[in-house]
Amino acid sequence: MRLKKWKNLLVGAAAAVMLMPLHVSAYSNPITISDSWHWANNDFYGEGDPYILKFNGTYYLYVSTVDDQSGVKVWSSTNLVDWSYRGLCTTEAVTKAAYAPEVVYWNGMFYMYTSPGGGGHYVLQSTSPTGPFTVATGNLGMGIDGNVFIDDDGKWYFYSTGSNTINARPMTSPTSFGAAVGTGLSMAGWTEGSTTFKRNGKYYMTYTGNHVWSTGYRVNYATSASPTTGFAPADNQNPVLIDTEGSNVGLGHNSVIKGPDLDSDFMVYHSHASDGNLTYPGRKMNLDRIAWNGDKLLVLGPTTASQQNPELADFEDRFNRTSIGTGWTNIGGGTWGIYNQELMWQDTIGNTNTYRQVTSAGTAGDYTAEFNTKQMKQGTSSNPVYGTVFSYTDESNYGTAVLNRSLNRLETNFVVGGVSQGWQYSALPSGYDYTKWHQIRVEKAGTSFTVYVDGMKKQTRTVSGIGGGKIGYTTTDAHADFGYTGFSNKVNGSSAWNAYKPLPGKIEAVHYMNGAEGTAYHDLTADNIGGAYRSGSVDIRSSAAEGKNVVGWNQTGEWLKYRVNVAETGYYDLDVRLATTFTDASYRVWDGATDLTGVVGVPSSGDWETWTTSSKKGLYLTAGYHELRFEFVKGEFDFSGMTFSRGEAVTSLSDDFNDGNDNGWTRFEGSWSVNSGELDSAGGGVFGKTTIGNERWADYTVESDIKLVDTTGDAGVLVRVNNPSNGTVLVNNPDYLQGYYAFIKPDGVYLGKMNYNYAGVASSSVSLAAGAWHHMKVVASGTTIKVYVNDMATPKITYTDNSGNPFTHGKVGLRTMNNHTRFDNFKVNP
Repeated sequence: MRLKKWKNLLVGAAAAVMLMPLHVSAYSNPITISDSWHWANNDFYGEGDPYILKFNGTYYLYVSTVDDQSGVKVWSSTNLVDWSYRGLCTTEAVTKAAYAPEVVYWNGMFYMYTSPGGGGHYVLQSTSPTGPFTVATGNLGMGIDGNVFIDDDGKWYFYSTGSNTINARPMTSPTSFGAAVGTGLSMAGWTEGSTTFKRNGKYYMTYTGNHVWSTGYRVNYATSASPTTGFAPADNQNPVLIDTEGSNVGLGHNSVIKGPDLDSDFMVYHSHASDGNLTYPGRKMNLDRIAWNGDKLLVLGPTTASQQNPELADFEDRFNRTSIGTGWTNIGGGTWGIYNQELMWQDTIGNTNTYRQVTSAGTAGDYTAEFNTKQMKQGTSSNPVYGTVFSYTDESNYGTAVLNRSLNRLETNFVVGGVSQGWQYSALPSGYDYTKWHQIRVEKAGTSFTVYVDGMKKQTRTVSGIGGGKIGYTTTDAHADFGYTGFSNKVNGSSAWNAYKPLPGKIEAVHYMNGAEGTAYHDLTADNIGGAYRSGSVDIRSSAAEGKNVVGWNQTGEWLKYRVNVAETGYYDLDVRLATTFTDASYRVWDGATDLTGVVGVPSSGDWETWTTSSKKGLYLTAGYHELRFEFVKGEFDFSGMTFSRGEAVTSLSDDFNDGNDNGWTRFEGSWSVNSGELDSAGGGVFGKTTIGNERWADYTVESDIKLVDTTGDAGVLVRVNNPSNGTVLVNNPDYLQGYYAFIKPDGVYLGKMNYNYAGVASSSVSLAAGAWHHMKVVASGTTIKVYVNDMATPKITYTDNSGNPFTHGKVGLRTMNNHTRFDNFKVNP
């Protein structure tokens, strides 16, 4: 028997008043950048392969160079949206057609990695992110699309293309590369544009598949316990970024960057943004938020509608003024000042006094703080140090993280109620230059403090009795400079909670709004029964079957509120992912006082770790920012998430091809023609597909007569087709679509699921002679697909897709695989 909560509390909650923001600054994809690359004849080339570096509070953007020119352009921004052109950061001759330049800062030097014209890699270097970069190595080979990752232990790794895979190379210095190690990651035809990073002890790699000029250009991700091997693609989540139809297609070659709020992550990528013209469309930069749920990465996109700007930090200071001002308080003295309206300094040395400057502003209980500092000179005492203070209340309550040049290490301590909690030390890489800029980052979540130096995770300490507080800088017998400083009252991805999630799109159940009981949620118990993910009363547990956190123990009258951004006014369909043993559970969704769904009953899934999808059609939403309330009306079910899709009524259509054409169909691969009132796919050892209808269609019945002319291969009907693309654009892959494929062979009936790969899900053995007509009917309803062949009363296959990514909407189509096939009497009905 599953744990129940009190049922005698108030069952119904009053409809919440929708709280619309007074103003939400917005951007839209693709992002317009000034001074874009153009060909010598002035045709647009754009911002391909965008890479963003953050240094000392400022972002720097680098993109591929047009093929007929040399140099690398750079732009800067403080908010990821408004970009200022800073000119050419290099004019070296080897940068002609510089592919995918990426820049890494280390120990006072900026290193650029690029593969000009795809003809091998070069490393360039500079003391400034805006250059000038000069050539530091000869041609090193190693494929294209180089990416550097620096691990917590200071070891470097270089990733680039291999033979249809991503290779990894250990590095002994920023310009020295070891032997290639195959990661095993492949997109089955073309694999490039990787980015590697580490989060919560796990290595992530995003990587791009298919040729750059294909609409099927797309991004997958994989995870591993090693930076070089063992990468496994994420189940039921790839591609994380794809769009093949419309004006903004061919999405890929991404990088990942931390947002200006210091907590959110964004995927930066390019698209073919030229009204669908793929002759030579040029490329433009796009930006979409990443949301995290446990180890799962979800891209809230792709988007083209207006989106909420990346949030800024709750406090930040770039010292762009002439005096320190009232926003800071001096503790203990010292000589402090502002230099060149770009940094703060303290230069009193020769004693063992500790000098501090702390902010007037203070953090919340959980926060992320970022500091940038360098040492100019140190005294002769036994322990000169410089760095940061945080969670500062007074000299009896604070945390500190300082750098010790003499001992080449990070040192941390906490003082609680006047009692030192003890110093802890972490070695820093050999050869560290403390006279150059280094970043210290502090993440506080509950009683846990995690400290990073230059992106390397160095310490995690558990300290009770200390909360939020002021932040600042500190020195002891050291002359130091202090750069960008900021804090955000968010940590470890909590920025997703209050972010406006784009609709259409997916929303994780655990990403309800941040706030108090009765405002952001209503829960009938005082504590989080599951104890996972978030503090507060909402009950959250980790689901092994879902591979993420879910909201559990939900009962009558409870509710959760979610911020959404509706792209356009119209009708939407809702899919709710749930698990329950109850047979009478139900939910309802509100927009303010408007009941969007009515009471929707949900079926029993049979077990709390058996997940299913419940659908509700026809929700009318208006464009803009909303706060939706998900109410648990009756019974109990665990809640994983919900997906909103644009919906549209199915229009009956039929085509007997007697008019001698296939107007209205979109052919992709293969050799199609209309002969003698039949649609003919020539076969000859090739594959082909053709589609028709509306990607907003959900439930429908599709029928067609099918004749296998050859005895090899197969042919059949496509349903719920999304993101179809031509699998022969400089590759040769038959699986370029998302949807279901019901097909026949001489030995039976088959059903497969296609997601830019193929997975057979069901089959039925039956003799189906080649050269004869067979009638196929496919009924798609909810997540269930029924396939009939010849006998229209009894399905040969009944399959329910209970996976985490069922396809519930899409076009229809026909497909052949290595078979000369004829089709006739095609029709679709609601």
